[in-house]
Amino acid sequence: MSSNSSIASLIPPPSEVIDTHKVYSVANACITIGIVAVMFVLARLTARIHSRTLGPDDYAVIPAAALYIGWTSLSGYINLNAGVGKPLWEITVAEYSLWYKFFRTGIVVTTWLYPTMSAAIRISILLSYRRIFDTGRSKVIRYVILVLLGLQAVYVVTFAILPGFMCQSLHYFWDVYQHLLYCNNWYYYWSQIALYSVSMGFDTILLLFPIIPVSKLKMPVKKRLGVLIIFMLGAGASIAAAYKLAIFDLEMKRYVPTNSTSFLLGLQHEMSRFIPGQFDRYGTTFWIPSQVEPTVALIGTSLPALRPYLASASDHFSNLMTSRLSGRLSNPSTGWSRGSTRETSESQGRFLPITNNSNIELHSIDK
Repeated sequence: MSSNSSIASLIPPPSEVIDTHKVYSVANACITIGIVAVMFVLARLTARIHSRTLGPDDYAVIPAAALYIGWTSLSGYINLNAGVGKPLWEITVAEYSLWYKFFRTGIVVTTWLYPTMSAAIRISILLSYRRIFDTGRSKVIRYVILVLLGLQAVYVVTFAILPGFMCQSLHYFWDVYQHLLYCNNWYYYWSQIALYSVSMGFDTILLLFPIIPVSKLKMPVKKRLGVLIIFMLGAGASIAAAYKLAIFDLEMKRYVPTNSTSFLLGLQHEMSRFIPGQFDRYGTTFWIPSQVEPTVALIGTSLPALRPYLASASDHFSNLMTSRLSGRLSNPSTGWSRGSTRETSESQGRFLPITNNSNIELHSIDK
């Protein structure tokens, strides 16, 4: 009874949305890098269609990109409409309920969309590995890829079911005032730790997988390293996954807002009894790492298809710059004339001129 009376004496949450301290940077960042990743996927598909080399990995990346677009849209929507990053006294019950409904419940994000999206991206990467490395000479590579593909289905089903046992009834997930009474947040914590740990494990396997096949290729070491780096970028999401796992573990155990002034002011408000302290930084501690992780994977797995075009563009740019440099050196207005072998002044005399008789050749790196 005393607990209820003490809460009743606190300042109630606002009835209308207050955006005085609203943060737009996180939503803008998520949307921007989301657009960049989708552009890479579209460029990849365009390149494969143009070269008539569409494969299973390209078809698999289409649903992965669709899920990624859904994730990006949701991250932008939540950061703009769920009170994330705002001080306690500006968060309405409706805003916080929206955050619970889409994030803490996991009905859309943590129990379905995130693992499904992650698995779809990994399937695309595994199919690209199968396309390139499964030449029929090694059954080990084929079996490893098939096992990893099968485990993606187990991964999705498992982590779509586990959070369903967090609350005694479904509607308590997003009930701000009843959530703490009928839901086990520590069960949620450990289920998410398991989710992120398994995700990081899969991403690490994908990161290391190309090392042995690429090391056996008959090509110069420099080119082998270049090819390996391109493939490893596709699985470089393991770094973002490791960061997200670490920051989630630290933030889940933080009960006090980072800003001491906000903390003291927040104690006077009713929502301080229901909103966790770590809510003040969810934009940067959860949404940014969660957006970067699939972004790196999608961009990295698109690079092998774009490599010939990127190399061609690099050669064209290099030739263009060389042509312009040669034109400036041979232009009389610069103090040089064709066939000249010395500088015309001290201020311009730091480089030998390029003449028609100069024994200089330009070689493409890829040739």
